[in-house]
Amino acid sequence: MASKTFKLVDGYQIPLFGLGTWQLETDSDCITALDAAFKAGYRLFDTAKYYRNEKQLGDALKKVLEKNDLSREDVFIETKANISTYDGDVKKTTKRMVEDSLAKLQTKYLDLVLIHYPKNWGVSDKRSENRRDRSDAYGVLEELQKAGKIRSIGVSNFEASHIDQLVEDGHSKPTVNQCEFHPHLTRPDLVEYCRKEGILFQAHTPLAFHTKSLMNDKVVNELMQKYDATFEQIMLAFPLKQSIGVVPKSSNPKRIEANFQSTKLDISDDDIEKLRGLNKDRHYSDCSGWEVS
Repeated sequence: MASKTFKLVDGYQIPLFGLGTWQLETDSDCITALDAAFKAGYRLFDTAKYYRNEKQLGDALKKVLEKNDLSREDVFIETKANISTYDGDVKKTTKRMVEDSLAKLQTKYLDLVLIHYPKNWGVSDKRSENRRDRSDAYGVLEELQKAGKIRSIGVSNFEASHIDQLVEDGHSKPTVNQCEFHPHLTRPDLVEYCRKEGILFQAHTPLAFHTKSLMNDKVVNELMQKYDATFEQIMLAFPLKQSIGVVPKSSNPKRIEANFQSTKLDISDDDIEKLRGLNKDRHYSDCSGWEVS
């Protein structure tokens, strides 16, 4: 059984549950993970230029799709391009990144491309040109979308102000905003903003790097016992119950299968509120887009 889907503002359907592929590096790891994921019911795979594994994933997809009697159209491929001036300017670099992703992933189109972060990682958060760079990179994605190389466009680690600026600059509304999300960082204002605008909020770092204070929390452990579920399953069901997408990473076949079982876990609204009550506005990833002007 495949996971439930969400209709994006551009009309395309995206699975709410997917496999994150950060730190999947070797050919064998990619083949093992993708094969286990397909068998479990995953249909979305999330990668990025920054992960440096698109070639391995492309090779693995070619082998594993055939093995599981699936076609390219059965899979939702999501990648990210980071803002950079490696090729001289942001526009040239963004176009080259997407073309490179298409080649390495061995596909004629990408289902979703996100701008990975609201600035070039090598410059100051307060740099005055950050807004222009976001606009330039996003504009290139729109051009590639018109050319049929990208179906949907989104962002990652963006604040509401960054999205508003894109629209003010004449761009289309992003379909997805992928940000860190878990009971210690629930981002209520940003989640509500995305919901109001019809933008899918997609969670990265949903397991909070297995931080001990969350794993040992009394509320979490009571829910694990109540629902006969693992820590991971509770953490993943938490966003899913709120129609928030989620892309947990794993290379372990048993864990990949166990994680997918969270799609069948129906946590009550009262228990979701208990988990929301654990919010500390604490992030565990290196992503802090709210600091970027």
